[in-house]
Amino acid sequence: MNSVWNVARARRTTCVLAAILGVLLFSLSLFAQGNFGRILGTVTDQSGGVISGAMVTIIDKDRGVARTLTTDDAGEYNAPTLIPGTYIVRAEANGFKRLERQNVVVEVGKEVRVDLTVQPGEQTQSVTVTEAVPLVETTNATLGGTLNNADINDMPLNGRNYQNLLNLRPGVMIQPGGSPWTQSTNNIRPDETAWMLDGVINANFADARPVANMPSPLTDGAVILPIDAIQEFNLEENAKAEYGWKPGAVVNVGIRSGTNTLHGSAYAFGRYQALDARNLFNPAPDASGNCGQASCAKLPTQLEQFGGVVGGPIKKDKLFFFAGYEGLRSTVGNAFGTSVPATASFPTPNPKSSMVDAIIALQNASVPVSPVSLALMGCSTGKLTTASTCTGGVVQGASPNATSYISSFPNNNVSDNGIAKIDYRINDKHMVNGMFWEGKYNGLGEDHAQVSSAFEIPIPITTRTAIGNWIWTATSSLVNEARFGYNYVNFYQGVGDGNILADGSGLTGGAGYPINTGVTAVGGLPDISITPFTFIGEWPNRPGGFVNPYYDFADSLSYLRGKHALKFGGGFTHIEVDTISGNTVRGRIDFKGGQTPGVTSPKCLSSKGAPQSCPLEDFFAGNPSRGLLLAGQRFRTSIEWAYAGFVQDDWRVAPKLMLNLGLRYSYVTPFHEINNLFGNFDPNSTTGIVQQGQPSVGSSIVHPDRKNFSPRVGFAWDISGKGMTVVRGGASVIYSTIPVGTFTAQLGLQNSTGTSIAADPAGACTTQVTPCPQTFGGTNVLANATYSLTPANWNGVVFPTGGGISCTGGKGGTPCNLLAIDPNLKAPYVASWNLGVQHAFANNLSLELSYVGNEGERLLLFRDLNQIPPSSITAATPNGVRPYATQFPYLQFINQASNGAYSNYNSLQATLTKRLSHGLSFLAGYTYGHGLDNGSLNRLEPSLRTAPIRS
Repeated sequence: MNSVWNVARARRTTCVLAAILGVLLFSLSLFAQGNFGRILGTVTDQSGGVISGAMVTIIDKDRGVARTLTTDDAGEYNAPTLIPGTYIVRAEANGFKRLERQNVVVEVGKEVRVDLTVQPGEQTQSVTVTEAVPLVETTNATLGGTLNNADINDMPLNGRNYQNLLNLRPGVMIQPGGSPWTQSTNNIRPDETAWMLDGVINANFADARPVANMPSPLTDGAVILPIDAIQEFNLEENAKAEYGWKPGAVVNVGIRSGTNTLHGSAYAFGRYQALDARNLFNPAPDASGNCGQASCAKLPTQLEQFGGVVGGPIKKDKLFFFAGYEGLRSTVGNAFGTSVPATASFPTPNPKSSMVDAIIALQNASVPVSPVSLALMGCSTGKLTTASTCTGGVVQGASPNATSYISSFPNNNVSDNGIAKIDYRINDKHMVNGMFWEGKYNGLGEDHAQVSSAFEIPIPITTRTAIGNWIWTATSSLVNEARFGYNYVNFYQGVGDGNILADGSGLTGGAGYPINTGVTAVGGLPDISITPFTFIGEWPNRPGGFVNPYYDFADSLSYLRGKHALKFGGGFTHIEVDTISGNTVRGRIDFKGGQTPGVTSPKCLSSKGAPQSCPLEDFFAGNPSRGLLLAGQRFRTSIEWAYAGFVQDDWRVAPKLMLNLGLRYSYVTPFHEINNLFGNFDPNSTTGIVQQGQPSVGSSIVHPDRKNFSPRVGFAWDISGKGMTVVRGGASVIYSTIPVGTFTAQLGLQNSTGTSIAADPAGACTTQVTPCPQTFGGTNVLANATYSLTPANWNGVVFPTGGGISCTGGKGGTPCNLLAIDPNLKAPYVASWNLGVQHAFANNLSLELSYVGNEGERLLLFRDLNQIPPSSITAATPNGVRPYATQFPYLQFINQASNGAYSNYNSLQATLTKRLSHGLSFLAGYTYGHGLDNGSLNRLEPSLRTAPIRS
């Protein structure tokens, strides 16, 4: 495994070096404004006449940096790529008094219009305006808002994770439940949010989660941006053409920069269970000291979060630095309810739920008891009686007669995160800056009910982001920004007992487990499922994970020509996703009942109502219903290139009317595996299975999609011309980039018992046979490449290494399940629109009312191509006949990813904003919305629909 990752690391290093060289030779743009802001406006006299040739100076109040501009023939000026902060805008012209507008606040990714009206007089005379610009948008129709560092620190914030504040904005909902994909904007899918850090893409392309503040299954923010390092974060909806690749909200986090003043802060937060109430599922013991659980102690809750930031000048007015660190140490108890077999005999025999009773039933029927099962459960090898007990073995801490108990093994989280940023003003025309952030996380705990602390999952996560910017102010009307970004994510979920082999040599804590699976590639007990109890061992999809390095280049050109503020750009992103499949790599063994001849129980009935052996009896007899094992190569490396180009024209049609026109084009190359290890379902092929690299398939299993043009239009009408009441409206079409993990890590469909990255890369089936030969598994989308358990050797090697892969593996004769992709899959898109009015009651208080709607088209949907049609269910075929039953008898579920889902959304949204003044600030939002869809997530959608349904 290490050699594979070393090769991947060397390849990534080569790519990064090539990228750095390339950016010096050529630069394109994917995102223009990024984390910077813009000030623009018109200089006029008191009669409304424009003044050309006026000198406008934009002064950064905190850094002493000034940018001098000259108004054009239309009296317009434009100052893009400004570091967020507070500015002074000064206008000077011959024959007029100097006018200075102070307290102009520029936010991350936002623009502020400052129109200046100068009065006749001597230039030595000056007029100073200190009041803030009104809280209305007079330049565009983009929805959203900004929260600055003071807002973030002044509000209660659980875990100091800025993402928990996103739902303060109307239209944003964070669903309960703890899933990584819970934040949704205007009913758009949760994994369609465009995460950005300092203006650069900051979402991993494996599963669409953010790189910064990426969650872990054990906590909501595993690697975290230090809160005090955040200048502010901005959320934009229905954004301009400079943004793309995700149709949801653009969440752009801006990092603070150093100033001319040395400044810093330090903090520490703590929380301990002594001051907490008990969890509802962690009751206090009764008078006899019993609470129905292995331990009656209060679940631990310990949190320590600490850090600090510092920033200041290296050279005054020229060179600035900023750095920060934040650490997290937490231990949080769990209260997962779980079902386990009783370790003692019940007063009346119950082989369905009692280990002892199941063993006694086998002994009474003269059925040999498997020593492997006895050893795993800590049961005696001698004759058992109604007074006998088992110790529980790998089932830790269950009460003797309890069939349910609380799995309360705590989650332990350790996170260390550091950030550094440099800003350098070379001269009046050139400025550069760079930022580096790294987060390291190690977690150990349970994200689901487990029967032993030995099966807790270790989760290491490492993330890095590096950003470089170069801003060139060529003239007063021409500004260029070159940008480079690099992100790296390494996410892995291990198994707690991974150092213990299932080699038949011992029990937990010894040299190995008593079961001999023949699997030596990884350690850990195989997943043993005994219906209806919680499985023994870790989840079958672990160990596994992914590494996602990617880099992008950006270069934006801002050009002011009369009443047109133009932006041009184009760009590319190189995406690599290295996936490790863990699904059934340790093996899976299922005990479902009915497999032990001569043993029957009235408590366990077959599908026809006849008594049969119980699953627990089958387990102790060593007679499983089926077994699964991943065969072959676990690693996949997928490569994509994303290209984009855009033009944006902010046209001041009239003094009171701004029109925003934009067009974006994007193209993402079809993903391909570097060793041709991807495959697909093709009903026109001999076997139904084709593989990347074959002449009939080509270099990718999906075809190119080159027609993704994304128009944007918006307007802002300042009714009075005083910037107090504005009517705004806009519309856009934005395409989505589907994460590769959507296809390589599906776990929620029917084929989750197999693996979505199958085994043997030697090629797919070349002849239609049942069972298929071992080369069956040469794809990433064909699920159950499994070894047969017919018959199982419970006392010997369960998974014989020399066996072939059986498409009808197991005693049940169940055919294989496939995960396929429509070769003509297109990029999904969302059409959005909004219309509203914004009014400022005072410069620091505004109200916005908007109608917001959207419709999603060509959204991703998984559906079974081999679903049994109702018309095939007859007296002769009571179970129905699948469409491909005759052509491909060895195939069962064929779950295909296609453009089959739709959505629509309509809402009324209201926002009342009070900027800080007189010691008071607030933000109040309200949404009344209605959304419908037939598929709510790109991942884990167990939809069996063979045709789309509109709600």
